This record gives sequence, C-alpha cells and structure tokens, in this order.
Amino acid sequence: MVNETKSDLKGESTATSVDGSRQAFFANLRPIVIAVMSLLFLLSAAGFFLMIPMALKGHVDFRSFYTAGYMVRTGHGAEIYDYEQTRKFQNELVGPAKDALPFNHLAYESLMDLPFSYLSYRAAYFAFFVVNLMFLAASIYMLRPYLAPLGKLWHLLPTAYVVCFLPVTMALIEGQDSLLLLALLLACNVALARQGELKAGMLLGLTLFKFQYALPIALLFFVWRRWRFLAGFAISGAIIAGISVSILGYSGVLSYLHYLPGASSKFSAANDVLYGIHPEGMPNLRGLAYIASGGSTSVTNFVTLVLSCGILLWAAFKRPSLPTALLAALLVSFHQMIADFSLLLLPLGLAVPQLFQQTSPRRVWIAILALLAFAGPAVLLFAGTRFYLLVLPVLGLFILLDQAAETSPKRGQDGSRMSTNGDLPAADR
Repeated sequence: MVNETKSDLKGESTATSVDGSRQAFFANLRPIVIAVMSLLFLLSAAGFFLMIPMALKGHVDFRSFYTAGYMVRTGHGAEIYDYEQTRKFQNELVGPAKDALPFNHLAYESLMDLPFSYLSYRAAYFAFFVVNLMFLAASIYMLRPYLAPLGKLWHLLPTAYVVCFLPVTMALIEGQDSLLLLALLLACNVALARQGELKAGMLLGLTLFKFQYALPIALLFFVWRRWRFLAGFAISGAIIAGISVSILGYSGVLSYLHYLPGASSKFSAANDVLYGIHPEGMPNLRGLAYIASGGSTSVTNFVTLVLSCGILLWAAFKRPSLPTALLAALLVSFHQMIADFSLLLLPLGLAVPQLFQQTSPRRVWIAILALLAFAGPAVLLFAGTRFYLLVLPVLGLFILLDQAAETSPKRGQDGSRMSTNGDLPAADR
C-alpha cells in the first residue's frame, strides 16, 4: 500500500514536471509565434492594399466570373467559353485589356456570379469580397474545435492561423472562389464526422466547379467503397451537370470540350496567356514536372500522370479520410492556383491536436513540414513566385499524415465510434 502511494505520488510529480516544462516551452515560444504571425499579417495586408487598384481596374480573376454571370443573365450562356466573345464582353463591362481572362469552371457556377452582374464591376467586386469574408468566417468557425490547442501558445493564434495564410489573402484579392471551396469541404468533413455520408457526398458534388479536386476525392472514396458518400456525390453531380448543359446548350458544351485539351494535355507555353494558365506557379505535381522538364508538354504530362497514379495508389491503401483524400487531390490536381492552396488549411487544421500530444520524431517532422507549407507561400512570393516548390512539403505531409491525423474518437448518436477529423466511422472500416 505504501509502495502504491509512493508510486502514485511519483507519477503525479512526473506529470506536474512535464506540464511545467511544456508551459515553459510555450511561454518561450509565444513571442516568436506572435512575431511570425505579425509579419505574415503585415505582408498580407500590404499585398492587399497594393493590389486593390489593380483589382478595381479589372486585372484580377473576378473579371472572368463577373463577365460570365453577365453573359448568362443576358442570354449569352452558350458563349462563356468563346474566347473572342469573352474578351469583347470583358472589355465593355470591366475595362480594356489586350487579352481575355477565360472562365474555365463548370457553367453552373455562373449562376452564383449572376446576381453580382446587376452591379457595376467595382461594386460587384466589393460585394463578392464581403461574401468571401463570410465564407472565411464560416471556415474559421468549423475549424475552431481543432485549432483550440493553438490557444495555448497565443489566444489569437487559432484565428491568425487562417487569416495570416497568404493563399487566403490571394483568394480575397483575386475575387476567387477558393474560400467557398474551403467552406464546402469543411462542411463535408463535419458531415462525415457526424456519420452523414450521403450529405457529405452531396456537399462534395457542389465543389465540382473545380473538379480537379472533387474527382480525385470521389475516386478515392470509390476505392474505399463508401457507397452512401458516392450516392450523394452522384445526386448533386447529376443535378449540376444538368444545370450546366442547360446553360450552355449543344454549342456551348462543344466549346468547353474544345477548351479542355488546350488547357491540359495540349497546353504549351505559347498559349499560357490565352488560357490564363501558368504551371510554374502551381503548387502541385504538374508545376514541379513542368519546371523539371524545362516546359516540355509531353514530358510534363507523362511525369505528372505517373506520379499522380503513384499518389492515388498510395492513398488507396491509407485509412479512409477526407484529409487524406484532399492532400492527394492537391498533389494530383492538374490545374491549381496559389489561392487554392488555402485548402491546405483543412488537413493541417485537423492535425493540430496531434501536434500538442506527446512528442515523437514523426510529429516533429509533421510540425516542420506544416511550418514550411504555411510560411512557404510568403517566402516564395519574394523568390519569383516559385510556388511549385510547395509541392515538396505537401508531399511530405501526405506521406506522414495518416494515423497521426486522428483525434480522440467520440460517440455517435447510435453509439458507434466516430472520429472528429472527417475519418469514416471506425465501425465501418
């Protein structure tokens, strides 16, 4: 009995010592974290104010969304993928420019842009900026439970984690739909955590306006045999396809099918302006292969295909989860802009609780790679926007963030185990 008491006291003393050491570590790290986040915030703020004049002149991505919404509203939906017609409308509605900025998303997204076309371009830009802030606020709200441990370092860090990420600022400046995509994927993750696979699949279907992410995720859920999820994806996907075809008509569908090869398999540096595509700025396998091959289209396509197959095959043997599927999709997506890199907030945010548990070499590497991926966009902005290098820490995270990404399981309403990070219910694996 005495020995047990001594053992208990020793255990409590050790735990107290560990907690004290951890608190001291956090106290020493706090000034560094605040300084880094402050610098990232100032960089984002400076970039925003410097880019606003250019944005108001129509030299940002919102130019294409605004014009597509107007063309659909005025009965020109079949022409939204017609380059010359697009350039004509953009010059008339937004402002003169030598080249058009093509609208390359599925046609149904133009319905979201349609209401903004009733406003002048400048007013529409600020209105969509406010809407993007709402998507960002929703994302912060859904990430908050996972980011709570960051408050141990600094009470504002959970919010700063999202706000100070440069791709988020780029999405706001460009008037991109990346933050809508992030919010939908987070909502999909919440639905999965609550065992609502059908609803989660339908939410993923809504992200088909950027199918380069939605399709790899759906493919992995097919390999993982998540049939209810796929049923939901098929339902919303079919509705979206029907809406898009009704907007375009036969001629518009042909125009889009003609556009796709030129922007992907037949892309060349000679028509990068025509398609608004710059692979050297893509933080994915295509961007890395494009630079490594010296811009060779055939070599880039071959290397990207081989590496993408390897990534998807590797992911197929991982534990089924949305963060895993999203990391794979970020790597294999054939078209990606730095604004879309904001999607990385989801897998990184869901891994945060693990980084505050017992230290291990694996988690130390995850922390280092996460830091490189988080600060990398800001650093590479001063190195000629070589964002293709960001694929390296993402690849490392894809390799390491498997079992390490799981938080403590909770109980669903039916009593089955349920993970809080978007993994599928343990009883169904």
